[in-house]
Amino acid sequence: MLNAIDYLDLIMQTNSKIILFFITVTLLLFPMGQVTKVFGEEQDENEYTDKNNSVTAKTVTPPIIKLCNMQVHPNADLSNCYWNYLRIHDAQMSGSNLSGSIFIDADLFNVNLSKANLQNVNLRGAYLSNSNLAGADLRGADLEYADVYHTNFKGADLRGATITGTTFPSSNFQGANLQGVIFTQTQFEVANFTNANLKGADLSTASFLDADFTGANLQDADMDDMDLTGGSLAHANLQGADIDGSDISGVDLSCYGNPVCHGGQ
Repeated sequence: MLNAIDYLDLIMQTNSKIILFFITVTLLLFPMGQVTKVFGEEQDENEYTDKNNSVTAKTVTPPIIKLCNMQVHPNADLSNCYWNYLRIHDAQMSGSNLSGSIFIDADLFNVNLSKANLQNVNLRGAYLSNSNLAGADLRGADLEYADVYHTNFKGADLRGATITGTTFPSSNFQGANLQGVIFTQTQFEVANFTNANLKGADLSTASFLDADFTGANLQDADMDDMDLTGGSLAHANLQGADIDGSDISGVDLSCYGNPVCHGGQ
């Protein structure tokens, strides 16, 4: 009969044999190079290839966000950087690159950013007044809850921009591309949208008091429950637009493509 010491020795020998068995199986099933990778060799962080070399997937490395080098002048490069509570007044920055940058709660007054690149810029909660963004590229920009007064967006591209909860009184969007943009809970009193492209845009629950949509493309737009009191839809294309429940008191309805229109062309 085994005593306690002999019994423990037997268990240790058995465990050693089990471990040796698994190591042997591993070496037989995997070539040495693959075993090395499995047990710690770091693979290329940007590429992965499966064992059959049939699938290759590459990850996209995000841009490095750095503190901005605040050199304010035309064609300045302020891309992929951040500056808390940025304040720029009375500056010429036409043609500058601010793409991918973070300027939350910025204060921009009388700034010329015409034809600037502001793709995916974060201006959430910013104060933007009396500035010129004519022809600027604002695709994917975040302007949520910003206050934008008397600012020129003529011919600007705002496709994919986030504008929910923003105010744009007396701003100019003449000829701007706003296709598919969501404007819910946004205020555009006395704004100019003449000849703008708002195809498929969501204007529901937004306020457009005295706004001018003359000649605008509002095809397939969601205009449900919007307030357009005193505004103009003259010669605008409303084909397929949903305007149910909207306040159109005093509105020029000489538009076309929708039962609400009075036959404008």
